[in-house]
Amino acid sequence: MKFLIFLFPFFVLSQEQLAKGVVVDSDTNLPIPYVNISVLESEIGTSSDEEGNYTLAIENNNLRKNVKLSSLGYKDTTLLVSSFLKVSKLVLQPLNEQLDEVVISKKFEEKTLEINKITEDDLCQGFGSSFRNPWILALYFPFEEHYKNREYLKSVRFHFGNFKNNKAKFRLRLYTIGNDGLPQKDLLKENVIVTLKKKQKTVDIDVSDYAIIFPREGLYVAFEWLYIPFNEEEVTFHFGKNNKKKEKRIRHNPIISGICAEEGKYKMAAYISGEWKVHSSNKFQSDLKTVPAITLTLSN
Repeated sequence: MKFLIFLFPFFVLSQEQLAKGVVVDSDTNLPIPYVNISVLESEIGTSSDEEGNYTLAIENNNLRKNVKLSSLGYKDTTLLVSSFLKVSKLVLQPLNEQLDEVVISKKFEEKTLEINKITEDDLCQGFGSSFRNPWILALYFPFEEHYKNREYLKSVRFHFGNFKNNKAKFRLRLYTIGNDGLPQKDLLKENVIVTLKKKQKTVDIDVSDYAIIFPREGLYVAFEWLYIPFNEEEVTFHFGKNNKKKEKRIRHNPIISGICAEEGKYKMAAYISGEWKVHSSNKFQSDLKTVPAITLTLSN
């Protein structure tokens, strides 16, 4: 009888490599927090933390791909994964956009208008961060003629319903709309980071000081998840037939609530793996789609 003997080496080549470093401003050399770091054409990525530091495990099959870094107020930067792994300091260049002069006029009587008003009874499903890379979810708001006398953005409200979120941080983004119908330029010129309290059901973000006029072509209001340790929570995901399979993963809070609407009533976009795409959520009930629960308030 012949026996086949397999000789195994005593070491196994690692299937992934660890990228670790800090993102800094090219002019000031100061760290840049909350930078979106995505490996293109993949499902992996992370965010720099409050001190600009990042850590990302990258599988060897992604070594020939590119990494894209993007953050509000900075030029997008793309480099090879192989180069990304070799550096410990990444430098981003500020956009240095010329801001429009803001003229503050005295208001004798403030008049407000609420757009897309939502109650707790309207909430259905929600949107979480099951992706392995940070993403941005954007909802389009068209301009309507009756906004003319109340055309300044006063506040943005996000709804979180009854989700048992832990304390979490997220970033508000406001975008113009491009020729392709997707988000284009940031309307906010500085970071608006919001800290959500545990089990908080709504948050109102005052943006009146930025004196943003509702664009005639409409705008996107966006919710950006931050993949930082502060937001991490280990959860058990159920999948497979009858949800019998279980797997523990890291989720990044919070979960934002959604409303259910007919397909085509709202336009959504998502920034995933370094690019904007039209987003269409899964059907919830019948032909209804889940849409992020966002309310705007305008003022004169």
